[in-house]
Amino acid sequence: MRWFKRLFLRRRIYGDLSEEIREHLEEKIQEFQGMSRKEAAAAARREFGNVTLSEEDSREVWRWPSTEDFFMDIRYGLRTLARNPGFAAVAVLTLALGIGANAAIFSLMNALLQTIPIGSIRARQVGRSHG
Repeated sequence: MRWFKRLFLRRRIYGDLSEEIREHLEEKIQEFQGMSRKEAAAAARREFGNVTLSEEDSREVWRWPSTEDFFMDIRYGLRTLARNPGFAAVAVLTLALGIGANAAIFSLMNALLQTIPIGSIRARQVGRSHG
């Protein structure tokens, strides 16, 4: 269940990651005490590398692409439906009618197929194939 909680706390985790990377960069800057602050920052960035790329690489390791994409799609769909409530009502009504009709037809076919005496049909087929 811990993974489920982490899935919804991504922004906080990503913020913590950004903060930690910035702290590492600040430590690198402090290592270059003989230079001016601007020169030390430039040297630390050269040595540390691209901060944004480091963050993106770290996030990729933690990411579950299919699960996160699914939830992003669900959120996008809900936002779109909330923006246009008339369309949302028609979409929900269409789905309800389709599911209801499908259930009714399958129930009817199930009832009809259960009334057919399958044993007598098989006995006739066996009699024809040997005769």
